[in-house]
Amino acid sequence: MQWSLLASLVIAAQVVAFAYAIVWSLRPAVARIGGTSWARAAGDRGRAGFSRLTVWVAAEALILIAGAGAVLLFGSMFAEILDGVVEGDDMTVVDAPTVDWLADRRVPVLNQVEIAVTDLGGTLLLTAGVAVTAFVVARARRSWGPVLLALAGLGGIQILVNGIKLIIARERPNPPMHLVTATGFSFPSGHSSTSLVGFAVIAWLLCLVTGSATAKATAWTAGAVGTVAVGLSRIYLGVHYPSDVLGGWLLGLTWLAALGAATLAWRMRQRASRSPRKASPAGATRRKNPSVCSPGVMPPSQSGSPSR
Repeated sequence: MQWSLLASLVIAAQVVAFAYAIVWSLRPAVARIGGTSWARAAGDRGRAGFSRLTVWVAAEALILIAGAGAVLLFGSMFAEILDGVVEGDDMTVVDAPTVDWLADRRVPVLNQVEIAVTDLGGTLLLTAGVAVTAFVVARARRSWGPVLLALAGLGGIQILVNGIKLIIARERPNPPMHLVTATGFSFPSGHSSTSLVGFAVIAWLLCLVTGSATAKATAWTAGAVGTVAVGLSRIYLGVHYPSDVLGGWLLGLTWLAALGAATLAWRMRQRASRSPRKASPAGATRRKNPSVCSPGVMPPSQSGSPSR
């Protein structure tokens, strides 16, 4: 157990180092692209467009609309995978052959590596990582918000995964294929969905306490690499089919989109309530002073009538 835990921590450090190397190598290219005139113009147009939209629609409403669109997109993709699992068609036809093919090509050293990788998405390490990050960030920001975000993220996805597992009741691959102990039903993969949400929550929380763009990009890249690695390890170890892992990722993205949109909208509402606008909206200004803003009407000082 101790050696397995140590191996998992070493792999986590390697994932972070790998993500940092990717971000560092891409920095010059990103800087060149960001410094081009068309990139700056696109950014200016995007900010101007968002500002015009917020004149008519509240910013938090726009975030909720975008979040609802993401939930609908990922949710419909998950539903497609779910339908294939229930009907036994689509991509599920390659599930068993894929697991069998990998089982025939296992290597002892790689087996141990994959076991350590899959432990990163297990209950012990993932919960500990999210909990420690949440409490450290909560202490730094003097707010219980990070703790609530962590509880909602991991707690919500666990409820969704367990509920769907009980409803679908898909059996796992044949036990002789298993390299690790796995209980319960197969679809969707709990490790895949919870690691996606858990790593994303950790990256999100870390972004709240750092202003470094490199650190933020490294956190999100490491989370993405870790999520893919954990999901693929479940297939290699023979405890999940490919469709289980893909379904777990899509379910995790669906829940993360809903959680992210709701959290960002709530934070914007809280900021607005703390610092209400004192100036009148632009539309109200135009209505109250038509002589200045309405086309075709000259101010009194510029009209033919003398000022008195």
